[in-house]
Amino acid sequence: MGGDMKINNLILRIILLGVLDIVAIQLAILLGREIGIVLGGGILIFVLITNIVFLREDLTPWRWLMPALGGLFLLSIYPIANTLVIAFTNSGDGHLLDKQQIITQRLDEKYVSPDAPTYKVYLFRSEEQQIFNYWLVASDGKDYLYIPGEPGLKAVAPEDTTYGERDSNGIPLALGNFVRIPAGGALRYANILEGFSIDAPPNQIEITKIGLAEAQEAKELQPLWAYDEATDTLKNLQTEKEYHSERGNFVRGEGDTREVLTPGFSDFVGFDNILRVVQDSNIIDPFWRIFIWTLVFAGGSVFMTFALGLGFALVLNSPGLPLRTLFRSILVLPYAIPGWLLVVVVRGLLNPVYGPVNLAIASVFGVSPQWFSDPGLAKAAVLLVNLYLGFPYMMLISLGALQSIPGDMYEAATIDGANGRQQFRFITLPMLLVALAPLLVASFSFNFNNFTLIELLNNGGPPMSATSIAGHTDILLSYTFRLAFGTGIGVQYGFAAAISIFIFIIVGSITFFNFRLTRRLEDLTR
Repeated sequence: MGGDMKINNLILRIILLGVLDIVAIQLAILLGREIGIVLGGGILIFVLITNIVFLREDLTPWRWLMPALGGLFLLSIYPIANTLVIAFTNSGDGHLLDKQQIITQRLDEKYVSPDAPTYKVYLFRSEEQQIFNYWLVASDGKDYLYIPGEPGLKAVAPEDTTYGERDSNGIPLALGNFVRIPAGGALRYANILEGFSIDAPPNQIEITKIGLAEAQEAKELQPLWAYDEATDTLKNLQTEKEYHSERGNFVRGEGDTREVLTPGFSDFVGFDNILRVVQDSNIIDPFWRIFIWTLVFAGGSVFMTFALGLGFALVLNSPGLPLRTLFRSILVLPYAIPGWLLVVVVRGLLNPVYGPVNLAIASVFGVSPQWFSDPGLAKAAVLLVNLYLGFPYMMLISLGALQSIPGDMYEAATIDGANGRQQFRFITLPMLLVALAPLLVASFSFNFNNFTLIELLNNGGPPMSATSIAGHTDILLSYTFRLAFGTGIGVQYGFAAAISIFIFIIVGSITFFNFRLTRRLEDLTR
């Protein structure tokens, strides 16, 4: 009986793994082609390991870890690795395609040379469908037939009677079921014929003029570009100019005479983005001011929200407080409503002209605070709004931590003669910090990158100067967002990735030291 169950379980696992393998292989091929071979290869390796783990009995404990490891790879490891790679490229607007795609686009471009062969084109329309056949007469008098869907032009000899009766100019009166379009009739189909090209390798023939005459004008297009793989250069066959490949662009000349073909292509640029972050004065000058404000904002937000949340928690934890459940429900409302919605609402409340808060302050004090244009008031508004958004969370976790503190500790302290303030200082606060320290560290990291609040409340403003994109309430993340995406020169993915490396190092270092301090606190309370 036990052997049959094992066999059935094995068969079921093989079937499920087969389904997983089929889906994963298709996904790996798709993502590998559309995004990157590293992602596709990573998926295949993970699926291979999954098959081994689920088919071997001695690896049973690892089966519970495989979903977590898969999520870790897709949501953490791959994005970090991809960001590192992009940081050393010029990826962004004007450099989104790879080199081969840019070359292919250039080689597809055509032009009309001054001595380009010309043709007279006679149109024949199907009576049943709105499709055409084309009779072309070259400048040397030779006749050609073009049928869409068939390759190239088909030369027709003057004595060829296959196409029926011809007029005095040698043009067929009809082509089977296709009726010849009379003079002026082509104008009815101008929207179809304009820019229509006839594929005649190695060149193309394009209808260039549609008029009242029965014969329309067409000219032969020639390739505009030629690529030399040996020298890695593009040559413009119309102007005879040559452009060589250089760090993501095809360029020609030096200095003021330098010509750059756009768009360029994504290419490795080494440490250019990293050096730009540390050498560009337009970036360095406001960086440290924003960095200090980011620390103040994150640290101040954690301290203020924890202090207010703990204060409410101490009050709500009192057994004799009436309507405790009602008060808890009211105080937790800001945590239950989406943060972005509250920020937008508060922005309207603080409006200097018609905001209810400002109208009330103006009616009492005769002054309307400029929350969005005064640097000091703008920072105060950010901290106050974040306090309103964050204290319910701190209140909830503080309530839970307070209820986990043994009551006999307070009884012993009371017997020893400790008053309420001493009990809070030597029992409540240390016990809370041990329990809540990891959450406080996580809250600091969250506020360090609290882009939503900064962006929605005041767009990081007011500006530090008339020419600077940095604002007084910008934090590092919002500042880098403006540097990478709001400079007016397009999206710069490579530069944004380089800046994110610095943010990762800063946040990681601060978090590491915070956890070290947390561990020391735990050691002291043991």
